[in-house]
Amino acid sequence: MDSQVLSIGFVVSLLFLLALGIPIGVVILILAAAGILLVSNVDPGQALATAYFAQMTSWGLTPLPLFVLMGEILGRSGTAKRLFDAFAVLLGRVPGGLVQVNVVAATMFAALSGSSTATVATIGKLSFHRLEERGSSRALSLGSLAGAGTLGILIPPSVALILYGFTFDVSIADLFLAGVVPGILVAIFFATYVAWKGRGTMREAAATRAEKLRACGQLVPILLLIAAVFGSIYGGFATPTEAAVIGVVGAIIIAYVVEGGMRFGVLVESFKDTILFCATLGFVLAASAALQVTMAYTGIPRTIVSLIQAYELSQAGLLVLIALILLVLGCFIDGLSMIVLTSAVLQPVIAGAGINPLWFGVFMVILVEIGLITPPIGFNLFVLQKVSGRDLPEIALAALPFMLILLASLVVFWLFPQLVTYLPSVL
Repeated sequence: MDSQVLSIGFVVSLLFLLALGIPIGVVILILAAAGILLVSNVDPGQALATAYFAQMTSWGLTPLPLFVLMGEILGRSGTAKRLFDAFAVLLGRVPGGLVQVNVVAATMFAALSGSSTATVATIGKLSFHRLEERGSSRALSLGSLAGAGTLGILIPPSVALILYGFTFDVSIADLFLAGVVPGILVAIFFATYVAWKGRGTMREAAATRAEKLRACGQLVPILLLIAAVFGSIYGGFATPTEAAVIGVVGAIIIAYVVEGGMRFGVLVESFKDTILFCATLGFVLAASAALQVTMAYTGIPRTIVSLIQAYELSQAGLLVLIALILLVLGCFIDGLSMIVLTSAVLQPVIAGAGINPLWFGVFMVILVEIGLITPPIGFNLFVLQKVSGRDLPEIALAALPFMLILLASLVVFWLFPQLVTYLPSVL
């Protein structure tokens, strides 16, 4: 069967099955099995089982559940409240008032949890109603939570960057470094917008020197944990997996010692949620391995690369095309599944175009971030709806300026790629 016909059939079938509400992992498996049956005499069961086993026994995945567990423990330990309270004291007088705390606290919690959803849920619970009581702009409060919450998958230890590194065969340690400067810059862009938009917002009473010192003291254990995790990686003392173990141990110490104890049941719940998350993601990952086998048989990636080369797209034109495709997919598929689903096609495409895979990892994760706050299936919007009790259209509208900031940041990182690639090149 002609590979161009297969490519079109694959896309149409994918969209049709997703529209039926079938889980993405099952959709991938159906398409993988159907593709093998159409183009070869190979037993699809044996081929898919082999791919499953190879994917799920890969050592490269081990940092992912450990960093997820670290975030779960910290999210339940009171660390997020410690962050919010400390920054409320330190930032209460800056333009934007307590709304700035959403941005800064979410940025730092992102560096602890690695999860966008966890960041939005945790910081949102702490701040939204408090900001309502203080008379802050509801739209700015909702938008800042939705936007800054996306930083959970850009600032390391990002689950999305780990997943990208695994599926695109890129160093996870280098990806973590590549995400640092873009994550901080996007946070600064958000904070600048909040300062401008909220310049008339009522500010908190000036804190005393003792209160500021106490607030700084509250941040010390968290900063030490971040330094221990990343210092061990880039100091050459630990691999990302070993650093993740350090992070889990540090999170437990903070929960039991610094926060004054944590119930054993909370630790059990942290393990339970980590297992559920990783089992769900693992199924999608294993299905993607089966899909990659099918792609090798059908030649769909080669066909797509040939089509792109035939149209002689410039690198900028190719990136715009990829961005449009991912933005559309992001409206209907969760970000992590999108990374997995597109890896078999995008990996040869970016290699053929000479695009730096480290840079492209940050580019792709920012597009995933945009998908998190894009209706109709923006996961952060649903989380924020549950936290705030507000209607989804209101939240989506409030998040729109922050989505535009993310799009603008893509242009900045395209014009100045060294903002992404400099740290990995020198460390």
